[in-house]
Amino acid sequence: MLNIAPYISKYVRSLHARYDHLAIPHSQTQFGVVLMVDVVGFSALTTMATEKGESGAEAVALEIGAYMGECIEIIEHFGGDVVKFLGDAVLVSFQVNNTSEEDNNDDSEIEESNAREKMTRQRNLLVRRAVECGLQLLARQSHYRVYLTAEERSKHRSAATGEIDRRNKPEQNERFFLFDNSNSSSDESSSHNSLHLGTALDLDAAEEYSTAFSFWNIIPILFGRRGTRKNKVYATQRANDQNETTRDNRPNAIDLDLHIALSCGDVTNIILGDINPPNNNRLSNGSTRSSNNNNSNLNMNNENKRKSRLSYMSGNGDINPLDASFDYSGRLEYAICGPAVESLEDALSAAKAGEMSITSDAYSLFQNQAMSLSYEKRGQFYVVKSTENSRKNNTRNNNNSSGFYYPMPAKILTAPNASYLAERPGLLTRAQTLNIEPLIPRTRDTSYLELSNDPNPNYLKYINRSALYRLEHSPDDNFPAQFRDATIMFVSLGKLNVATPAGIKIAQKAVHFTIQTLVKYEGILQQFAVDDKGATLLAVFGLPPLSHEREAVFAAKAAIEIRDYFNNILSDEDFSISLSTGIIFNAVLPQGNPYRRDPAIAGDTIILAVRMLKFSFSKKSIVCDFATKQQIGRACDFEDFGENFVKGKVKPIQIFGITGFAATRTKRISAQSQDKISDFIGYKSEMKRATDIAEDWIDTPNYHVVVISGPSGVGKSYFCQALSKSISSQAVVCCWSSSTEVEKSSKYYLVKNLLLAIFDIIDTGQVPHNPKRRVPYLSNGPLINDFSNIHTTDGSFTSSGSSAVPSPTSKETPKAPFRMATYSTIGSSTYEEGGPLSAGSGGNTIETGNEMYDLILRCLRICGEEDGFLPLFKVIFASLADLEENKYTSRLDGRGRDILLIGVITRMVRYVADHVGLVLISDDVQWADSASIRILQHIHENCQRAMLVLATRPVKDYNVTFINGFRETGSTAEIGLNGLGADEIGDIILHTFQNAGVSRDGVKSVSPEIVRVIQKRTAGNPLYVKNMAIVLKDFNHVTVVEGMLVPSSNQFDLEDLLGNFDYKRIIKMQFDRLDPGFQEFLTVASSLDQYFTIKEVQSVVRDNNQEFKNIEHDNIPEKIVKYDVYNFLQKIEEKKKTNGGEEEEEDEYTFSHITIPQSIYDMMAYETRIMLHRSLAKYYEGELTRENFPDLLGKITRHYLQTDSLEKQLYYLEALADLNMKSYLLPEATVNLERIVKILDENTDLAAQFGRIHLSDIYRRLGMCFTMRTRLKEGEHYLYEALDCLGEPWPQSEPEFIYKFWVNRLAQYKHRKLRILRRFNQGYKKEIGKRVIEIMVQLSNIYFYTGKGRRFVYTCLVGLNACERLEEVGPNYTLFLARNSLVSWLNDEKQESIFYITRALHYMDVKNDTDTLTICSHLCFASGKFKNARELLYQSINSIKTLGAVTDCQAFYRCVGLVITMRIFEGTLDNSPQDLVLLKQMADTAHSNCDSEAEIWLGVYNIGNCMIMDRLRECEAFVALLETHLKDSADYNRIAIHGTLLCYYARIRNYANARTHTRSLVNILPKLTVTPNIFPIFGLIFATMGMYCMIEDSQVDIVSAGDSKNYEKFILGVSRINHAFQQVKFWEFTQPCLYLARALPYISTGRTVEGFMVLQHGVMEMRFIQEIRFLKAFYWANLGKYAFTPADRIEWTDRAKADFEELSIPSHVYCNPDPANLYSRDTPADLTA
Repeated sequence: MLNIAPYISKYVRSLHARYDHLAIPHSQTQFGVVLMVDVVGFSALTTMATEKGESGAEAVALEIGAYMGECIEIIEHFGGDVVKFLGDAVLVSFQVNNTSEEDNNDDSEIEESNAREKMTRQRNLLVRRAVECGLQLLARQSHYRVYLTAEERSKHRSAATGEIDRRNKPEQNERFFLFDNSNSSSDESSSHNSLHLGTALDLDAAEEYSTAFSFWNIIPILFGRRGTRKNKVYATQRANDQNETTRDNRPNAIDLDLHIALSCGDVTNIILGDINPPNNNRLSNGSTRSSNNNNSNLNMNNENKRKSRLSYMSGNGDINPLDASFDYSGRLEYAICGPAVESLEDALSAAKAGEMSITSDAYSLFQNQAMSLSYEKRGQFYVVKSTENSRKNNTRNNNNSSGFYYPMPAKILTAPNASYLAERPGLLTRAQTLNIEPLIPRTRDTSYLELSNDPNPNYLKYINRSALYRLEHSPDDNFPAQFRDATIMFVSLGKLNVATPAGIKIAQKAVHFTIQTLVKYEGILQQFAVDDKGATLLAVFGLPPLSHEREAVFAAKAAIEIRDYFNNILSDEDFSISLSTGIIFNAVLPQGNPYRRDPAIAGDTIILAVRMLKFSFSKKSIVCDFATKQQIGRACDFEDFGENFVKGKVKPIQIFGITGFAATRTKRISAQSQDKISDFIGYKSEMKRATDIAEDWIDTPNYHVVVISGPSGVGKSYFCQALSKSISSQAVVCCWSSSTEVEKSSKYYLVKNLLLAIFDIIDTGQVPHNPKRRVPYLSNGPLINDFSNIHTTDGSFTSSGSSAVPSPTSKETPKAPFRMATYSTIGSSTYEEGGPLSAGSGGNTIETGNEMYDLILRCLRICGEEDGFLPLFKVIFASLADLEENKYTSRLDGRGRDILLIGVITRMVRYVADHVGLVLISDDVQWADSASIRILQHIHENCQRAMLVLATRPVKDYNVTFINGFRETGSTAEIGLNGLGADEIGDIILHTFQNAGVSRDGVKSVSPEIVRVIQKRTAGNPLYVKNMAIVLKDFNHVTVVEGMLVPSSNQFDLEDLLGNFDYKRIIKMQFDRLDPGFQEFLTVASSLDQYFTIKEVQSVVRDNNQEFKNIEHDNIPEKIVKYDVYNFLQKIEEKKKTNGGEEEEEDEYTFSHITIPQSIYDMMAYETRIMLHRSLAKYYEGELTRENFPDLLGKITRHYLQTDSLEKQLYYLEALADLNMKSYLLPEATVNLERIVKILDENTDLAAQFGRIHLSDIYRRLGMCFTMRTRLKEGEHYLYEALDCLGEPWPQSEPEFIYKFWVNRLAQYKHRKLRILRRFNQGYKKEIGKRVIEIMVQLSNIYFYTGKGRRFVYTCLVGLNACERLEEVGPNYTLFLARNSLVSWLNDEKQESIFYITRALHYMDVKNDTDTLTICSHLCFASGKFKNARELLYQSINSIKTLGAVTDCQAFYRCVGLVITMRIFEGTLDNSPQDLVLLKQMADTAHSNCDSEAEIWLGVYNIGNCMIMDRLRECEAFVALLETHLKDSADYNRIAIHGTLLCYYARIRNYANARTHTRSLVNILPKLTVTPNIFPIFGLIFATMGMYCMIEDSQVDIVSAGDSKNYEKFILGVSRINHAFQQVKFWEFTQPCLYLARALPYISTGRTVEGFMVLQHGVMEMRFIQEIRFLKAFYWANLGKYAFTPADRIEWTDRAKADFEELSIPSHVYCNPDPANLYSRDTPADLTA
């Protein structure tokens, strides 16, 4: 028997135990303490487990279950109540059980005083319990390793104790050395010039040096490929330790940690939902469960019900069974809210892994407790670390100080359980670990233990129906863990305050309606929760047994109804709804726990649904991801919100908005399209039986019903279509209707379309007016008198009247000359497009113009029915919603209206059937709604002359039990379709081949092998078999041997051929059967673009095509409709075209599927294609004008590319590339220029005719495109090619480089000093000189980024000399002047730099010279004038953009990069909206140009800013991005990446990864040359910050003084970092971290005084530190840690705190928590206050 109690919180159980009738909504506010226990690493665990399938699900349930089980046992021990399982977190409350009524006391002062004292004691006790519970959780459950495979668990299981080793933290005396290298051999060289790297480096002996400037004399190292080491993406705070081995050698494990938030205050307990649902809300038949708590009232006498397993297990073991059928019996949700809950999110963000954050209110109550608390003050929160960390800190420093006590004095834990809290998990048994002194006092509230033993059926309402169903059917009180495809619906109620009376009423309405809607569409409500962002609901579609074929369609239906309802009740709130589809994890966690369990769900799909609501466009809307849109298909109308970056995702995701369900017609064919159905072949015996039944019905009508049953895909619809055609040929009228799975809960959905078809029959005059009008039942007498046989789901209705009219079906009616017709399902929009209805003065009044109103009214009168019945049809047709009730129908309840409506419809159908042979065909009735089934059944029982055809999937599989009710009346037959047999498949193949005349002798039989393969492929569906036979007929490997069709080769795999058969073959077969003129039309259309006009096709159609060539434009659409029998084309809209100043309208078409034009195009011969494309290209050339040039140029180029006219291809490709570059479409321009290069490479004669200057232009433009897209290697290659074409090749050897360098150096010297200048005199030389200048601009951009110093200087010299020889003083000249100025500045040649920059400013055009402005800003930046630099950068950015579009990507990247760099290290980026917009535009530009390099820069910028602002969680996606790009990144990017990630991993205390990036950074630093590129600054600054972070951690030793090799590695690493700071040259900006790096060797080795002296000296040297506000505050903070005297430490710390607070940066992250007594967090000071 299932114990239901652990699934319910203790508060709820006590509430229902005390109150027999609970009013909903329920609200109670009282003091409480709330814990949020968050598991770090759970998301990564589920991601890893998903890759392992079902075994991964079992592992997660087992491991997480054990982990959460231990947490819950601790929580239970301290008296906590688990309120919610929130994915990877647990919400716990500590409250006094005040649900009972208070005693009536006198209003005396003594009693009031006692009450206050009692309240104070209770509050103190609750806070103490919660704090001790949190400490216990941190001590036991931090650093907990879980394993995903049985092998790993066995490997780490102790042989002595049998327990699994979960430890991941080093032991107390274990040290972590940053520069330790486990792969080093014992005889490794200790030379300071090398660092053991294994295979990390592949050194190149080539040496670069400069003969011009000494600072360029450096040795570049070409970084080689790594060996077998693979990069791993670390996207969580606690990832696995990584070593040098490959990923396959790492254990299938992940480490879990806790971080906890604790708050106290008013807690509002609320219960919302549906406690007493009406009976008609059930989803299945069965007895009604009473909501009374008295067990005797439970209906357990139904023998058809199996015994339920659901029970409440009392403390004495008594088990009381409850009725647990799958009926919907209500749904309730318990949640807590209020100030205590709202403060949890901020408190949790202040705590890192292994820490607990306590709010100031809770701490103020805890201060008076006997137990002391070690904490760190972070803003308004008090952060407590695990006891284990505190103990390690004490051991390291040999000091009794247990941490940082601020403002309390330092104490040692003296509580009775202190030693227990310091122990690690892993003792022999769990009971031993819990053997501590109870913390609950002797006088305790025992009301929780006095809960009633009687079962309460209301408990079942707190668990979703899916979980109840599975728990009921589980033999071990559990259901298996699994990954399931599901659709998640996440609903936010905005900022609705549910703690207020008005708010809870609105929330109750919202939750109640959501529950009802989910019941309707078979979703489940997982939970309702409230946090600081408001109230939310989480629903799931797809959990068993409520699973469907397309969950997203059901979710969309429910979401639309919820949105429409919320628009009314939440008009003032920004509610939002999101849908996401994917894999979720579902299991009971923790399994078997006696205290608390939950049927939990988790996964990235849920996280995505939550995070999609962060965007503004989600407000009052429904948003979904691509997977949801794809599953919904065309059923809904969508709004594309574009690609958006979502937290946790590396790449942007596509988000769509759901506006509503599209007005689509039924999938069944219409009467018109039925004529296109080819002859039905197959199911001969079944079809003969069906036609015999139809003939019998025509001769002797007798309540006939035919059931067509069979599994999906066997051709039931195809069979019904053929039967309908056969019946219609005998003058009968067939009405079609179909149901769908998603509409099975929509009342009258199936019958609605049948009624529309019947109304059309009546309205078209096929039935005469009934001369005998019925007596107005709505005026006198009983409401109806022939309803004794109306059936409901559980029996039959009893008539509301006492008399019954004899059935008129006994009277013979002569056959009328029935018209041959088939009425298909008519879309509702046909009659529902009328205007809105308005109430009139009398009943049934409605605004004129509503077609549905007029149609039904006419039909009622024709059939002799009373007009007063019209309001009954409102429930079927939405367009009648505003129709007023008359005085009679207004008195009817829902059941009465249904009875009356069924009678009216039945009489109308009977009247029509008396005059017309009527067949009602209903398809997919397994999805039919019950109301429609009742109507059909009543029609069947009362309309003798109407025949019903019901197509359904197998009755036994889909529980279509209502079919049995149809069999009880009249003549019934069931025809089962199970797919065609082998003989019938052979007959279809024979029929196809015989009609085609394959052989003179004919085909007499088919090989069984062919039949077997086709039967397997098509499942016997006749339509599929026929299509397959068409493919087989034209297949040349099938031949006829002695009258038998056999494969022509034994080696041919027929099954493989047909198994891979695609749609193209069918298209080709259908194309062959079209009119020749239309074939040519389609052939031309297949060569055009996706959308084309008739005029375009007519332009190249041959003159002898009489159908389409010389035909009036207005007549062609009719021709298309006539000949397009396979619906290949689809008309889009009328396209407006301007011609001579006048607008003309043209019909625009497209193919209905992308495969159609591809298949038709593939059938064309090569010569035909060339001729067709040439004709189209010439047509477009003739249409080309200045106005349409951008539109037609691409079309002309595309068509010429398909011809053999190479000259035309080159001409238009170049023109198109120029247009692309002018439009800043760099990827498209790159592709076109590459095509030109390819053509010229393959045709050397054309290249020779092209001309070297012209060819150089092509290479130069291609190099420019690559360079602007930051594909620098490709850009450099083509720019070199351009120089070769000009006869000015790049130096190929070292002597040649030296020679050319000095030639240009000397030329510049002559011009400057001697005024000697050799100008270009010849025009040819001038043209070459202009192109050399353009090429050198691009090459200097490349070397600006890559840091190749000598090459950068060389390009600047060559470009400057060329400009002067041409006497050019434009932007290029000023650019080279400015860059030479920058080079001189970096070389400390200030006079030279001033000369060049003065000259550049003299010639600069302020509006256009963006590069010069950028260089000027770099010079200001290098000289410490940061404000001036920023102003120049903004000016440069404005000149780069034209109408908001970026015209020079690289210049834009440089400017924005420098602005963002200054803002980040100033700490003001978040407060600079203008700069955030620039960063977003940079991301958009990089994304549109497919620029991966720019993505790296953006990743570093975002991580840097998040680390500075202490938002480490937001870094995860960008960390994953950088780890992914790291392997193939350029050296200058890798420096920034390694340094930034070093700091990130140090901040989250993942020291294994920090060490890895430290080694990589140190190894690559020698490659850094003196460069104007500021990007490596990030790596150097953050590397320094990361090392200082690790210095303060007790677990890490930067250096081991006792190990000489380790010490030498440390010195080498630090020296390289210091040298790199010298190379960057922007010292005014990097000086704070430069001096910190210089002090690092002293501070890390304990020489604090020397380190402080270095830092103090830096204060005197840094002149511009005031402008770099964050780096200044960070520098002051370190002075406050390492100053020698307490007074200095306090002073510097106070200054740092003031600066951090001004920047809104948490000061506790960087500042000394106790400057009076500590150097840093763990190091006691030599001198204390």
